Amino acid sequence: MSGLAFAALVLCLHITAGESQQVTIIVEHSEINATVGGDALFSVRPSGNVSSGSWRFKGKTIAQWIGQSEILDNEYRSRAGLFTSNGSLLLKSVSMLDSGEYHVTMVPTSGSQTSATVTLRVTDPVPVTGVAVVTNNPTPLENLDTIALSCDASGTVQTRTWFKDNQPIRENGRIFTSPDKAKLTIISVNRNDAGMYKCIASNSFSSDAGQTYVEVYCKYTDGNCTLGSGAIVGILLGLLAMGLIGGVSGWLIARKTGWIRDPPRSQYVTSINSGRKGTLDTNTVNASGTYENLSRNEQGARNNAEDGNSTYMGLVLEDQSVYSDLKR
Repeated sequence: MSGLAFAALVLCLHITAGESQQVTIIVEHSEINATVGGDALFSVRPSGNVSSGSWRFKGKTIAQWIGQSEILDNEYRSRAGLFTSNGSLLLKSVSMLDSGEYHVTMVPTSGSQTSATVTLRVTDPVPVTGVAVVTNNPTPLENLDTIALSCDASGTVQTRTWFKDNQPIRENGRIFTSPDKAKLTIISVNRNDAGMYKCIASNSFSSDAGQTYVEVYCKYTDGNCTLGSGAIVGILLGLLAMGLIGGVSGWLIARKTGWIRDPPRSQYVTSINSGRKGTLDTNTVNASGTYENLSRNEQGARNNAEDGNSTYMGLVLEDQSVYSDLKR
């Protein structure tokens, strides 16, 4: 190899080695959110070895380190923590005044220093209240409709969690949520999707929940779906009402046509009269208006002589003088 070619190769290797030693700062989140009174973690790490670094906020150095030694500004000493192993910063009990851009600088063991920026947004949260789950379709048809459930809430909502029948919902190609979890979508609902849906909305210090029941109805488009529980109850009540009406109507028709009759009143009267006849047929009235005993033969003769319409057939008036006296 000629001397010129060897020199070019050495220069190329030197440049490559120099570029590979350039350290960069890897930022986990370039923007982080925190609530008043909460904590904020500025998570970073260098791509190579560093000897020192620092954090600055609004032109002021709040934390710095050299090797394993750290120095914190007096204002932040009680609520700041520095991780010298990777250069991350933890800020506790943040306030609205902590919102802004934080700049981190690292000096590698070889090469030039590098820096990165992380933005902190601090919010003053309002308690979560009035959570309600609302559906866009209260009567979805099985295998036909797609429904969307919305989790509406008042206050500062940081997270939303969905449940069905008190079990966390597992998303798939047919069931999924929006990025902020505020909406749950179910494509082509089926009978297994029926149930109680609940959404829990919360922030760092409060939470509230709302729920609604989803019923899936059948249109019998393919003949392979079952009725919902509400429809089944309605059908059973309808059958019960029809049975009662049919039973009453049948009884009325049977009575009108003579299949059902009340006991004849004449039988009752006859039985009473028969009882009386058995007592009175053995007596008759004499001339003085008193009863006298008659033999069975005399009873028969007198019974034949009486009118058939008489009630007390065994009584015969021997003398009408009493009635004559009354007429006078």
